[in-house]
Amino acid sequence: MSGLVCPDNYQRSANFLTRRSFVRGAAAATVCFSPSIAKASNSLGIDYLEGLSESSSLADTNKFVAPHAVHDAYSHVIYVNVAYSGAAMQKMWVLRRRFSGWDLAYRDPTAVSGSDGWSWPVSSGALYANEARAGPTPVGVFNIDERSHRYRGGWGSPGMYKAVYIDLHYSSGRASGVAIHGTTQSRYTQLGTPASHGCVRVTQPNMDVIHSMLFPHGEPREHSPLWGEVPRYFTSDPEDSWAARSGYVRDGRLLHDTIGNTLTKPGYKVLAVFFRDDRA
Repeated sequence: MSGLVCPDNYQRSANFLTRRSFVRGAAAATVCFSPSIAKASNSLGIDYLEGLSESSSLADTNKFVAPHAVHDAYSHVIYVNVAYSGAAMQKMWVLRRRFSGWDLAYRDPTAVSGSDGWSWPVSSGALYANEARAGPTPVGVFNIDERSHRYRGGWGSPGMYKAVYIDLHYSSGRASGVAIHGTTQSRYTQLGTPASHGCVRVTQPNMDVIHSMLFPHGEPREHSPLWGEVPRYFTSDPEDSWAARSGYVRDGRLLHDTIGNTLTKPGYKVLAVFFRDDRA
């Protein structure tokens, strides 16, 4: 479908994707794809992310969705490479759907002159002795957690600024504490290396960018312009509560009910894809 051109009103039609579109099947919400649109021609841009879908690019343990394969419901994707080594280690990219393709949505406001600025330095999880809940950031395809109690508008837990949590419960039922969040300035020198307890750390200005993208009015859920009906990657009911969720998948595949309808939930039209590419 790379030769197709989407209509000028593409963004409007995507913004009004509803539960009925999902129930009627994927064809009801289909948009076309064409070669990606990038604002920068650096070697670690959208072409790099598209290339990761090739069979030999990532280890089998990765669960990865390339930009061209992202479900139509999503208007933005946050990609994070949580690798401990390699040319693209410990980087984040924020993509935005633009008509028939994608572009790199936001440049790092703290980037120095001469740097690409589209790939942000991060710190993902490292191993810490005697800390059972600390470790490498999980890889996979995740929704942003839309529940009211998973919203942080400022400093929350120590060192976590404007945290945006991924939607994941472990098999025990415990909710994952993994989030994308700003960190203290004293830890900025660690960005670009694995140093967190499992979260994805960024600078406070970069977290302001993500937070403004999701919550321009400072309030979560229905107040966000990126609120809509999105696939859900678990089988239990999507309640806005503390109740444990179960039946998760991490590979981005669509789940269906007993009569074949895609399982969805009201949520943010932002997908998080954490992967590990440690190639030199």
